[in-house]
Amino acid sequence: PVATLGVRSLREEYTKPVHKNCIVLHLQLIEETYKRNASVLYNEPVGSVERTELPRFRHLFQGEELLPPNVFVAALELTVSETLNGRKMPYDTDVMVLRDNLVMAYKPLVAKIRQLNAKEIDELPQRLVHNFCRSWSAWETAWLRNREVHAVDALQPLAKAILALEPLLLSVEKERLLPWPRVQHQKAVTLKCLHGFVDALSALAACVLPSLQRELDHDPRLLLLMEHVLSLRGDSSVESCLDGLSSAPEVAFPDHQALSGLMPDPTVQSSGSAKGVTLDAYAFKLLGASVGDAVAAGKLRADSGNGQAGRAKMACSLGADSASLTSLQAAPHAEGIEESQLSRRAVGHAVELLSAFEGVKDALLSLKSSLDQIDPALDSDPAFVRYFQRLEHAFRRAKRLFLEPDNLA
Repeated sequence: PVATLGVRSLREEYTKPVHKNCIVLHLQLIEETYKRNASVLYNEPVGSVERTELPRFRHLFQGEELLPPNVFVAALELTVSETLNGRKMPYDTDVMVLRDNLVMAYKPLVAKIRQLNAKEIDELPQRLVHNFCRSWSAWETAWLRNREVHAVDALQPLAKAILALEPLLLSVEKERLLPWPRVQHQKAVTLKCLHGFVDALSALAACVLPSLQRELDHDPRLLLLMEHVLSLRGDSSVESCLDGLSSAPEVAFPDHQALSGLMPDPTVQSSGSAKGVTLDAYAFKLLGASVGDAVAAGKLRADSGNGQAGRAKMACSLGADSASLTSLQAAPHAEGIEESQLSRRAVGHAVELLSAFEGVKDALLSLKSSLDQIDPALDSDPAFVRYFQRLEHAFRRAKRLFLEPDNLA
């Protein structure tokens, strides 16, 4: 500790332009001296094993120098902590002490390099060079290990989101293989997986975006409602992993009449529960769109959607007999069913929200195999941030318009 007094003023001096511009030349001279005098006395490697073991930081050593100038500048500018995704992560005390030792080992070499340039000496003292290289190796090892610990901690929300996404996609694949009505039990599993993924996604968004730019309460039912809107129109413009999930059983939507203490409509009781109303009843009350109209217009069939979602909707809303494939094929196609203005607006919001959801999903899958290589500062990645900005913006707008009680304000 006594030996490192005054290191702060030294670091400030060495980071000034007048000296900072000379760091590259100084390190080249030190490296050349080290290589010329490499012997049994100097058998310790300068570069740490972390240079190759931690692929996340290989870009720092692409020049293949023993003493990269950018790494030494990072040591001079090192503070007590680094900020990743809005969190301050302090360095261990060892990192700061070893940093100070490195700066103190560099100080006498600066004076010797001046003498060397003035032709007062023929070569840098081997003892000083060896001491500097040992200090460099010790600091670099501790610094890189600390940064890797910080990176792993900062990437936990991303890793959890990817882990939560995998069972969702697996359950969706199982829906395609199961027969009716067993597929409905699998849809219930898929819905639970969606809840877990949306929770993980919300935690990840909190690391990437400030609170004023994101939705604070992500309700998965909004995604089901938007998928339901597209399914009633027979719209397949968005290839979503949530295709057909709106037919999942026992999904209750809020009933503002029940919440306000009014007497519930007897027709609602037959299609809902004490906790709320069914998705089809909610969509009909809000948008004027129903399963019956979609079937009559020929836009909804029993084989529509993943896992025979159309069949499930028809069985729930129109009765089990109407869900048979044979009766559906003979159904007349009605024309001229008038849509409400809100229903037409809902289609655009549904396409945008589900497209943004797919964009985030694909972005997460693309990072699955490179978690040990990517920069942990996700909030500094413009492409990654744009995916979440689009999703959060679409989610907030759609929720404010279509999901009670937000749309009652």
